[in-house]
Amino acid sequence: MRAASLQDMTHPTDHDVARFQRDGFLPGPRVLDADRLETVRRAVDAVAAEESPGMSRVLAYRRRRDLAASQVHVLGAWRAEQALADLVSDATVVEWTRRLMRTRQVRLFRDQLFVKPAASDGIVPWHQDYSDWVHTTPPAHVTCWIALDDATIESGCLHYIPGSHMGTLLPKITAADDFRSAAMRLPAGMPAPVPVEVLAGHCVFHHCLTIHGSYENRTPGTRRALAVAYMHPETTSVVKRDVIPGSAIFDEGQRIEGPLFPLFGGAP
Repeated sequence: MRAASLQDMTHPTDHDVARFQRDGFLPGPRVLDADRLETVRRAVDAVAAEESPGMSRVLAYRRRRDLAASQVHVLGAWRAEQALADLVSDATVVEWTRRLMRTRQVRLFRDQLFVKPAASDGIVPWHQDYSDWVHTTPPAHVTCWIALDDATIESGCLHYIPGSHMGTLLPKITAADDFRSAAMRLPAGMPAPVPVEVLAGHCVFHHCLTIHGSYENRTPGTRRALAVAYMHPETTSVVKRDVIPGSAIFDEGQRIEGPLFPLFGGAP
């Protein structure tokens, strides 16, 4: 495996923060030891199989079925399983995120569980997360993508385009898009994409405007990951609507807060 070499660190260095500001993504530390990793995997498998006792608290569940596999995408899994709730509030994850965001606190925006089955296409073409989140502002959201299985080039790890978070917002991708069609909308002169392989239990951070994508899983094993997106604590709604499925309706300009959007970190 050509996985990135990652350190066990409770917070990023000044060099790490500068690198994140420059590139829009940053390989992070190990956040799950072996025992905790297995606990989280069991929780994820229970939710993915719709067997968790807390399934009624999940905000959205989608299983894509085709001839090759069934890819699972879950929103709000942290509400179903305590192990996942502990992970979205994990001290190391929160500390890294708030320092990269350069705030004293961060607010949970959403968690997303991704299960990419063995030998499946399961591609996610070039996109920016914020294209789905334009109803919130400022666009300062940072995602911590936590690998629950080794994420390699072969299993469909994330690829990032360095510095793309400083460019313009791209059109939102659709279900009909593939890498070819999505690439046609990329600005000219973009740097070459960088694959970031992540060991199970480790993570990578990216800015909501960083262009990224992932290819198919060509291995005989499943590639599971939990992506936890945090927002600036003063993030507001741009229009009157729900912010995520199941949330309250927020008025234009209203600060996004409440039970689905807890604050983490030091005192304000």
